[in-house]
Amino acid sequence: MSDRYVAKRVINLFLIVFITLAGHMFFASLYDRFWDERIVYLIIDLIFSVLFLFVLERSRMSRLFGGNRETVYSRIVPGYLFAWLLLIAGSFLPEFLRPVLLIAILMTAVGTHEISLCTGIFLDVVLCLTLECSAQELVLYCLLTLAGCMLAEAIAESRTRFWYVVAVCCLTTVLPGLFYYITYREVRMYLFLYGAAEGLLIDVLLLVFYQAIASGRDAELSDAMEDILEDAYPVKLELKQFSKADYNHAARVSSLAAKCAALVEADEKICAAAGFYYRIGILEGGSITENGVKIAQRECFPESVIRIISEYNGEHALPSSTESAIVHMVDGLIKKLELFDANTMSSDWNQDMVIYQTLNDFSAKGIYDRSGLGMNMFLKIREYLVNEKELL
Repeated sequence: MSDRYVAKRVINLFLIVFITLAGHMFFASLYDRFWDERIVYLIIDLIFSVLFLFVLERSRMSRLFGGNRETVYSRIVPGYLFAWLLLIAGSFLPEFLRPVLLIAILMTAVGTHEISLCTGIFLDVVLCLTLECSAQELVLYCLLTLAGCMLAEAIAESRTRFWYVVAVCCLTTVLPGLFYYITYREVRMYLFLYGAAEGLLIDVLLLVFYQAIASGRDAELSDAMEDILEDAYPVKLELKQFSKADYNHAARVSSLAAKCAALVEADEKICAAAGFYYRIGILEGGSITENGVKIAQRECFPESVIRIISEYNGEHALPSSTESAIVHMVDGLIKKLELFDANTMSSDWNQDMVIYQTLNDFSAKGIYDRSGLGMNMFLKIREYLVNEKELL
């Protein structure tokens, strides 16, 4: 299945570049940097933006965002914007006390460790360039950024959470004072007090908000499934307006495929979503499979759903997963039953024979050989469909 750039994703990538350039220019204006310096900042920002977009796309293609390469960075963009706001607000704090550790933890919560590290170190450089900080302060911020990336996920583990919380507080308390001493050969007690207060605040934010933000990141794929199955989803409404019969067919396939998935412990949400949009390519005519994939990619459907759509009816590829096999079985069976009129299906015996024959034909042709659908699963689904009144 080939990759393609779609509007939703491109818009969010553009927003990331815009936030980087606008954020740095606003930051530079706050501290009255000269125009020649701002031009240099812009060049640096553009170089970082290109590299950062490469990291984002590489992470997406490697399925590091919830195992789904069809992400649109819906959580990265607001997280990145908030990181800039934290940087600018924190710049008014005393030197050596800017909240870079919090920025690293935030970006880990919305993205990946690699993205968090890239963002954190870049913002450390932006901060120190714009404020003309010492090399020692830059080293401190990079060290705290690294610590934030390493500790963020560990804090979510309940059995070791206490020690990681203590570690955060110790880092923010001790390190600023040490680096200040290296720079000025003086000890300032207020640095330790401010650092301890900052550490306690970060710990509170971690315990209260981190898990909620991170769980939202981990649930992105599940949320996407639920979104595309909402009655008000635009593509769903478009299908309803296009053909009431096709809409009803899709709804039946979706419902029954989810029930079959539950029966054999497959993924119900994938089957429900893929079942509904299995024939979505009819909206554009021509090849149902190719147009279905095009529509699904344009709408940034989850990759697992797009793959099942690309395997529609086994035309271009046989089902490659249990969920794809289930959707194929249900869709093929309902299409077969829709061909018969009420008189033909007047008896239970006729209904059962059609169901048995249709599903047995699918199996005999080897359509499910690569799907991982075992014989026991097939028999369970077949018996369930024979007795399922909703099918008719």
